[in-house]
Amino acid sequence: MTELQLWDNYWLASGSNGMWFLALSFLAWVGLRIGQNIYNNAETPIVMRVAGSIFAIFVAYGFLINFGASEWNANGIANGMAYVESTGEAISPYASELIANTNKGAAFNLIPTIPGGLFVLSLLIMQMLPMWMKK
Repeated sequence: MTELQLWDNYWLASGSNGMWFLALSFLAWVGLRIGQNIYNNAETPIVMRVAGSIFAIFVAYGFLINFGASEWNANGIANGMAYVESTGEAISPYASELIANTNKGAAFNLIPTIPGGLFVLSLLIMQMLPMWMKK
């Protein structure tokens, strides 16, 4: 496989990952609306609060999978770039930078980076806090 083919694979997967992120962003908005509607209606049954909380947790889990898939893609492509370089073929400075800034060949991981973790945590708080607070 050549460097160009690896870049094509990287951007193809990144595009798919971006579409998944947009879908999750819509679901996060739905979770925020659910939380606000529960907050505005003091008579909301506990079953709806629990269902809304489960929904919010699944949206947060989806973001963790999305972030993990993005990192896994970069790590795999960096591993491929390192292999291309090891065969004696010259690689671009961009490929060298990708190799240097990733954990090449690392396994899929759900543990987010600090910014990603803070994003998911803040989203979860904003969705769930209104569901359980009294007005």
